[in-house]
Order: sequence, then C-alpha cells, then structure tokens
Amino acid sequence: LETMNARGRNTLAYNMLTGQIEPSTDLARRLYQCMICLNCKYTCPAQVDLSHVVHAARVRLTEQGFLPDIHKSLIAGIGERGNPFGEDPAKRADVFPKDFQAKDTADTLFYMGCVSSYQDLKIIPSIMKVARTAGEDFTALGQGEVCCGYLAYLVGDMKAFDRSRQAAMDRIKKTGAKTVVATCAGCYKTFHDLYPKTGGDWEGVKVLHAIEYIDGLMKAGRLNFKPAAETTKVAYHDPCDIGRHMMMYEPPRDVLKALPGVELVEFPLNRNLAKCCGGGGGVKAFDNPLSGDIAFERVLQAVGVGADAVVSACPSCKNSLNQGAARARKEKKGKVKVLDLVELVAQSLA
Repeated sequence: LETMNARGRNTLAYNMLTGQIEPSTDLARRLYQCMICLNCKYTCPAQVDLSHVVHAARVRLTEQGFLPDIHKSLIAGIGERGNPFGEDPAKRADVFPKDFQAKDTADTLFYMGCVSSYQDLKIIPSIMKVARTAGEDFTALGQGEVCCGYLAYLVGDMKAFDRSRQAAMDRIKKTGAKTVVATCAGCYKTFHDLYPKTGGDWEGVKVLHAIEYIDGLMKAGRLNFKPAAETTKVAYHDPCDIGRHMMMYEPPRDVLKALPGVELVEFPLNRNLAKCCGGGGGVKAFDNPLSGDIAFERVLQAVGVGADAVVSACPSCKNSLNQGAARARKEKKGKVKVLDLVELVAQSLA
C-alpha cells in the first residue's frame, strides 16, 4: 500500500493539513506507523524532510482528538511520574552505582534518560565508570530527573512537550553545570536541537552526547585501555536521532577504532543510508510487531557481515536490537551480542 511509504504518507499529511481530507482513526494509524527515521530523505533525490511533515500532521491529529490511546497513556505517565513507563520516580536511580553520591553542583551533568534509567542495567554504571576513570567532576539528578519530553514531541502533543522542557531545564540549570551529557540519542537531539527551537535557552551550557564526551576524553589522553585477549568484530548501528537527524557519524567510529581488540565492520547500509532499528517515532509502543520485524531485519544484516556484536549509541536502539537478536537466535538465523558503545568502552578500561 502506498500509504505505508514516504510518498503516500506525505500525500496523506498534505491533504489533511490543507483541509482536503478530515482527520480519522485510519489516517492516524498510517501516520503513527512512521519511524520518523529520515531514511526516506536520503534515498529520495528530492531530499524531502518527511519527519517535519509527519510531525505537523501528528500535531493536528492530537489537537483533533486522534492521539492513539497508547500514547495518551505514556504521556500521562510523564505528567504524573516523570517518565512514560509510569514507574516510581524513587526507582529512577536504582541502577546507579551504590557508592554514587549526587552533588548539588558540578561542571558536568549526566542526563541519563528514561530508557537507560528504567529499562537498562549497564549504560548508567558504564558512563559513570568512564567519567570516574578520567577524574571528571560530574553529577546526575537521579530521582530528581524527569523525562525530556521527546516522546511527547514525536507523537504531536506539544503542550506536554512544553511542560517537560520547562521542568527538565529548571532542574538542569539549578546544578550550574556547564556541560550536559546525554546517554540517550533522543535526549541529545531534544536538548541540542528541539529545546532551542521551542523556547529553551542553553546560554553558557554545552550539550554533548555521551559518545562525543568519551571521544573528547580519549583524544585528550585521559583514558587508558587494557590489551584485548581476542578480536571482536563489531558492527556499528547508526541511531537515527544522532545519525541522520544530527549528522553524528564519525565520533562513534573513532571511539570503536581506538579500542583494543575491536574490529569495526560496517553494515551494507550505514551512515545516511542506515536502516532504522525499529524503535523510532513512537512506533514500538503503537505497532510492536512492525517494530520487531524491522529490528529483526537489521540484526540479520549484522549476521550477514560476520559481526560478533552490534553496537549502537542509543538505549532505545539497544532495546529493539536485543529483541531482534533474540528472534534471530530462536529462528536459528545467527547469534550476535547487542551492546551500547558506552558499555564497550567501560569494559575496555585498564
């Protein structure tokens, strides 16, 4: 069906936004199945930025009462508990190292994000290990952290996004941090790109993704790595939010190439042409089977290039690719490990 491809979605959105067709549940279904991954932009000679078109259509759908129920539930969780999963805010710091002591102020603030905090056990301890090894002055908000609001933005609820932006920026500014480091690709895009465009003021504050931060520490000679006993072939998966959306392609590869025992192998489709992991655009919650199929196909591509592991720089990618890898094992299509790049760096430290 053409309504499942970029041209079809663009046509649907245009016709709705110009009043030629009315918003409907079926129209919403098609527009909420878009990953907003921007792959279409870089495979199309016209370079149409469909993410902006679909986002505008989703805002209209939300205003007209067609926001899917699953997204209403997730946004309610953000408003009531500071995260889309409806988890207890007191549990947000459960994965922090036991000896971590938050500071009221610090030069660097790690903003961990909801997925790293509630759905992952390794990313947060890993970034803290790296920072401690480098002798960095840092802190994290822990239980005081709230959702950056990216999900609300993605699905078109701009009022909820504005509330999240204000709450997050208020908490960040109280720390006096000069550098904010995001472990999540979505948080990074939100802080670096969306907040300034929607009224957020970062004057005097630098926003970095964790991989940019680590790349800087490595190039300054502040991290040492132990020799590797064996070589691991690693396929790097470009997250859409820091890849096509923010054009960050080389820092992750520079980090991988500097790690002992790591051989970087590229997906057949990488950088601008990289395929989505299936976790983008709010689709994982809205259409999990579709998301799972896309993740599975990406994992099969990693198997095809002989990778021992797939490494990304986004906790949502890690989550999706782990599901794809589990299906590949179950269907006897191949075995690959799935890691966040921050984990691999922490494991390699001397």
